[in-house]
Amino acid sequence: MMQDTSGEQKRHKPQEIAIADLLLRSITRLRDEQFQKDFGEPVKNMTNYEHVRREMPLIRSEDRCRHKNFSAPRCLKQIYAVLRIYEGHLGYLEKDNLTSARLPDVKHWTFSLVQFIRTKMSSPEDTDVQSSSSSSSLKEESAWMKKIYTHSILYNFTSFLIDANRALKHMNDKGYDYVKTENKGPKWPLEKHQHW
Repeated sequence: MMQDTSGEQKRHKPQEIAIADLLLRSITRLRDEQFQKDFGEPVKNMTNYEHVRREMPLIRSEDRCRHKNFSAPRCLKQIYAVLRIYEGHLGYLEKDNLTSARLPDVKHWTFSLVQFIRTKMSSPEDTDVQSSSSSSSLKEESAWMKKIYTHSILYNFTSFLIDANRALKHMNDKGYDYVKTENKGPKWPLEKHQHW
């Protein structure tokens, strides 16, 4: 008996894309909940705080993550470096600010994505990871400034992840072997305990 192969088979979502999607959903919900808790305003009013948000790392055109000048190794290196910065900022949120039950999930998915990307880089130890602002200096800040800093982290991390997810999907769709071109095995290692 022959199998019907005329129907399109459902494409399996690669693990790194699944993790990036879960992280983006989790951070978006956390950002929105925290904004409403801290400022008592609907999410649509978030744009009113654009002028007070602190600058934080995002994907820039020179990182070569956009389709026009795309470079998988360079883009992946930047995604890794910026994820590490936000990973440090999440420690501040956990210690000083957030009580949200979503934060452990955000930390877990951030750590998982960092580890996956690290395995694909030829020399991750060469990646410069410098925080653009020090959370330790916030101990003397007012409650208002702590709220602004929290909002800045969550808002910018969400914006960064939108671009990072787009770049990772582009790499996957185009069949880039990321950085380790000598690796002929699966593009991403399988994790023993999958949570999705």
